[in-house]
Amino acid sequence: MMSISRIMGGFNADRRSASLLADPARLELLDLAVVRSMAASTSALTRDRSRGRRPVQRLEEVMILREIGRRTGQVDLFTKASGVANRAATEASAESRIFAAARLQQALCALEAAHLSAEPEELANGAAATRGAHIAKARLAEAEHVLGCAPGKLNGPGLIRARLLAADALASGDRNAMLDTIAVFDEAIVTVDARVRATGAGQADAALARYERADLMVGMGVKLREAGLLHRAVRDLEALAARVDQNYLPLSWSRTQTLRGTALKALGEITAEAMLMKDAAEAFQAAIDAVPKGHSPLDRARAAHGLGLTLQAAAELAGEVSFYASALKAFDRALDELNIAGLPYRAVVAHDRAACLARQAERSGDLGSLMQAEKALKLQLVDHAAAADPVAWAVVQISLARIYEARADLSGDKGERANAAFALTEALEIFSERGLKSLSDVASAALTRVKAPVGR
Repeated sequence: MMSISRIMGGFNADRRSASLLADPARLELLDLAVVRSMAASTSALTRDRSRGRRPVQRLEEVMILREIGRRTGQVDLFTKASGVANRAATEASAESRIFAAARLQQALCALEAAHLSAEPEELANGAAATRGAHIAKARLAEAEHVLGCAPGKLNGPGLIRARLLAADALASGDRNAMLDTIAVFDEAIVTVDARVRATGAGQADAALARYERADLMVGMGVKLREAGLLHRAVRDLEALAARVDQNYLPLSWSRTQTLRGTALKALGEITAEAMLMKDAAEAFQAAIDAVPKGHSPLDRARAAHGLGLTLQAAAELAGEVSFYASALKAFDRALDELNIAGLPYRAVVAHDRAACLARQAERSGDLGSLMQAEKALKLQLVDHAAAADPVAWAVVQISLARIYEARADLSGDKGERANAAFALTEALEIFSERGLKSLSDVASAALTRVKAPVGR
């Protein structure tokens, strides 16, 4: 939680507020339904509080709202949380620790909201964090100024600054900038570890700092296709998983395994080693198993999505068509978790699931399988009416176009490419209207392909 607890340390608040502010990691143990209930009761309690206690209570509310947002993918909750934090800062302008903690929470809200609303391409190149960086940097500067510390030298602000530097390094692809940022993370880790030894608190901060450092290495390893960085990230994540108490920090442990699976999958794609895909699948499955259903839907969905992508990659690498069926089950599991309408991440998973279905039909070379896939996709079009869920509808259109294209290749073009072009044009219009660049690029590339002369 970026060491807000340290900044709040020593504040003479009531026991309930102090316990959460001093040890926000305990939220990881609570079921999502319980956390939602806490948000409602904390908001009501804030209204009944005396004016002097409200800022502290608001900070607790912010932490709870951010936790719900992280578990559900609801971006609007970070906007709400930032507003509550701003009220806390206004009410506590004369109390430096509370004011600084509120501004740091706003910085985190900006970064996390940008991350959740990002497309895969933005996450891969660091653009997501860069998009939220302007607000985060401004709020971070306010906190550091009030606390009278040099930029990046206080524990909490130092971790946020390292995260901003990581986004810049990834966006630029500058390996030297990455190494400098890793050194910033290392400095923050030394400070957090010292606090854990001295007080017994801060295990979640220590885990998060190591996770963010590894996340930078994975991102850079993927971008530069550098196996050495990915190997190092895998080793660091294995060490982190061994360090984190799964019973006390189940979400931190699960996220560590998901990132480890991501690193192993990327390494398998670079080296073409099938065993690495097996290891990646096991890491993703471990991440799913660590979190009960309903506890953190987004964490379970990310792990299931990663498992689906890994099984599909294994199918391609090993030429084993049966793996596609397992991949589809994993994608279905992810979509089942993401049952909140309008989630940006849901559209990504839906696209990948539909692409896997089309690829399965293509690789089988069976016209019957293609027909079954077409029927399944058309049923999805009925479920996702264009007016009610336009992005999901457009994602299915892309997959239908793949089916039409594959059928044209197998049995000769009998109007199939024209059907594919029509579906892709419809999808492209929706993606363009909503500024979904990566999906627009997919549709545009496919449209160019199906319009190209046969045999070209």
